[in-house]
Amino acid sequence: MYQAPPPVAAPPPPVKGRRRKGLMLFGIILFVGGLLGGGAIAAKGVSNYKEAVKSLARAPVGCTTTLVFDKPATFTVYAETKGKLGSLSGDCEANGTQYSHAGDKLPKISMTLLDSNGKEVAMDRGASASYDVDGYVGTAVRTVKIDKAGTYRLDVESDDTDFAVAIGKNPKDESELLTLIGAAVALGGLVLGLLFFLLGLRRRRPAQAVVDIRNPAGPLPGWPPGPYAGGPPAPPTQPGNVAEPPAPTIQFPGQPPIRLPVQPPGTGFAPPSFAPPQPASVPPPPQGPTSPPHAEPPPPPAPPDRGWTLDDETNNDD
Repeated sequence: MYQAPPPVAAPPPPVKGRRRKGLMLFGIILFVGGLLGGGAIAAKGVSNYKEAVKSLARAPVGCTTTLVFDKPATFTVYAETKGKLGSLSGDCEANGTQYSHAGDKLPKISMTLLDSNGKEVAMDRGASASYDVDGYVGTAVRTVKIDKAGTYRLDVESDDTDFAVAIGKNPKDESELLTLIGAAVALGGLVLGLLFFLLGLRRRRPAQAVVDIRNPAGPLPGWPPGPYAGGPPAPPTQPGNVAEPPAPTIQFPGQPPIRLPVQPPGTGFAPPSFAPPQPASVPPPPQGPTSPPHAEPPPPPAPPDRGWTLDDETNNDD
C-alpha cells in the first residue's frame, strides 16, 4: 500500500549572510588614522621648514659678521631679498631690522669669508636652492665647504642695501622628507582602510540548509515520507481501518520459510524477516472399515521327523 506524497512547499528565499562589521570598523579606523597621521607628519614637516629658515645665520650688507661653525660641513649661501635680521655679532649690530628688495633681479654681491687664521675660504657658484615661507624669501648664490669647526668672519659688499645674506643648510631637506613620509602614511591608510571596508561589506556565507538525502527536493527530515520513486500512484484511501494484504511467504527446500517484508509507507527498503513456522497439520478424520489387502496362504507345516503320513485311501492296492 502506498501513501500519497505530501505537498512540497516552495523553497524558502535565500538567507543573506551578515556583514563583517569588525572589518568595516577597522577599515574606517585605518582610513581616518592614516589621514590624521599623514597630515600630522606633513604639518610637522612644514613647521620644521619654517623653523629651519628662521634659524639661518644672516649677515647684513656693508658689515663684517662673525659666524661660528660647530662642525665641518658644506653650507649654502642665500641672497635673502625679504626677511628680518636677528641679533648679530660684528661691526654692524642689528636686532629685528626688516628688509625687502625692490628689484625683480637679484642684487650683485661681493662676499669674503675668512677663517680664524685670516685665511680666505673659497665660495663656489652654481647653487640651485630657494625658499619662500613665513615672510622669508631667499635664493642660493654660493656654496661653501667648512673643513674645520671654528669662528669665521663674513664680509658682504653690494650697491643695494635692502637685502641680507643667509648661510646654513637647505631648509627643505628635512621638511621634504617629513612631507614624503606623511604622504605615504596617508596614502597607506587610505588604501588599507578602503580595502578592509570593502571586505567588511561582503556578507558571510550563510549556513547550508539541511536537505533530506532521500529526496533532495523534498521536505526536511521529520516530514511524512512519500512513496517509492517510480512506483505506481497510491490508490485513494477511505476513512477507517484498512486491512493490509498478508505478505507472501517463500519456501526454499531445506530452509526455513522467509516472508517478504511489508512495503513501508515511505521510501527505502525493509530487511527480510523469517516467517513464523506453520502450525501442525490436522490429522484426517477416521474412515470406515476396509477389507484387508489380499494375502498369500501360509505355507504348510513341516512334517515330523518320522516321515510323511499318507491317507488310507491313497495306500490301497488296486
